[in-house]
Amino acid sequence: MKLDRLMQTHVIVAGSGSGRRWAAEELNHAIVLRLASEFQGFCRELHTEAVDFVADVLSRGDHGLKVMVRFPYEHGRRLDRGNADPSALGSDFGLLGMRIWDALRSTYPAKGELWRRKLELLNAARNGIAHDDQTKLGVVRAAGWPLTLASARSWRAGLDGLVVGMDHVVKRHVQDTLKVSPW
Repeated sequence: MKLDRLMQTHVIVAGSGSGRRWAAEELNHAIVLRLASEFQGFCRELHTEAVDFVADVLSRGDHGLKVMVRFPYEHGRRLDRGNADPSALGSDFGLLGMRIWDALRSTYPAKGELWRRKLELLNAARNGIAHDDQTKLGVVRAAGWPLTLASARSWRAGLDGLVVGMDHVVKRHVQDTLKVSPW
């Protein structure tokens, strides 16, 4: 996985001790950007997979109808033009008739809100880095998230759980709605 290789490169280039701060900082930024981008790719693929399944079931093999069914779910999808932040996920998965954050919080009461908060901060860090916005980076740091390899690992662990949780609640929603298991 690309993220694993980037984290390994961090240890090789920056070392595990103090020193070489510039290299470590730049690699930390690259890891945060990669982490946010891979999570966004997962979210877009999960949404597409759910939309494909819904369109397949509703169109019953009629290709033209399938194209028509897919359109409202994908036209203007926020995951295609912005970050995979909590609001975008709520909006895009809301097109499928689900309230993804409510589903995550009710299914994973100890983790749902924590996942949402970590995702907000990851996207704030991503935007601060991508737009060289020190104010946004300051907000992330003030919230207790220095842009270090340890923070990136913590964000990754949180997103790993969120990915599993999202897959589960989206599958359950589609299955409950269509009465057929999607995957």
